[in-house]
Amino acid sequence: MAPGVYRPYSPMLRERFEVCGRWTIAAHGHWLSTADMEALWSDDKTAADPLLEGVKEQQVAGMENWANEASSLFGPERLSLFAGSDYTYEKIYLLWVDFEAEPEIWVYDANGESRYRDLAAYLQAYLDDDVSAARNTWRA
Repeated sequence: MAPGVYRPYSPMLRERFEVCGRWTIAAHGHWLSTADMEALWSDDKTAADPLLEGVKEQQVAGMENWANEASSLFGPERLSLFAGSDYTYEKIYLLWVDFEAEPEIWVYDANGESRYRDLAAYLQAYLDDDVSAARNTWRA
């Protein structure tokens, strides 16, 4: 989310982006293309695309009004907005952790927040209709 900060593709993300770019009405919002993710750095580019404008508005609302939202907890150089809704608070962040090949996946939806080791763990839980990650918390 920090303008100009790029992370190298992880193996899983490389496969995801080779398959498709923007994927509207996907799980937990619209899955953004790399161009969408970069466009969010620019107010002009975001304003030129109504979907991106809505996604950014929802992301900012979460950051400003949800104390434990990932973008409130971590610096923007550690986060990428991977997916987001233009009309709800559903979203997926990539959390870039030092010395890990794959970013963690932080998901926000009706169950609250869920964290996954990587994209494969998130997708497997989604396919299995497993929402148990929402019960795990790192807060006391």
